[in-house]
Amino acid sequence: MAQLLNIWTKPAKGKQMVSHKYIECIIGEGLQGCAGGKAQHRQVTVLSLAAWDDAQEEIGQQLDPMFRRANLLVDQLDFEDSEGKILTIGDLKVEITGETKPCAQMDEVYQGLRNAMKPKWRGGATGKVLNSCTIAIGDSAQLQY
Repeated sequence: MAQLLNIWTKPAKGKQMVSHKYIECIIGEGLQGCAGGKAQHRQVTVLSLAAWDDAQEEIGQQLDPMFRRANLLVDQLDFEDSEGKILTIGDLKVEITGETKPCAQMDEVYQGLRNAMKPKWRGGATGKVLNSCTIAIGDSAQLQY
């Protein structure tokens, strides 16, 4: 079974991501203290380590997944065409609302990274938080089809 590998929040737009061992998730808002989670359809962003590894292989460069600027990193999950599905992480339920499109900021990290992240939802998924709870690194993660 897949698991939660990392948790990040951004304190303000453009600021460096902050790493957490656990975090409070707030229904209708996202992750506590995260500046990016207020939009109804994009309260949290989730990246798959497998997809990140595919993008790194394409550009021939190893990069810290924190540079993707996603909130959550899980292993072994494929988010391609997962819109409308429910992602569970520990007690948390997240409705997948769409694909996280890679932005120009990815090429500032490494030239070519943006294009390497475009196929097969490699940029991750966006979602809305369906319940309030605390999640922690190591929690199980599952995409319910």
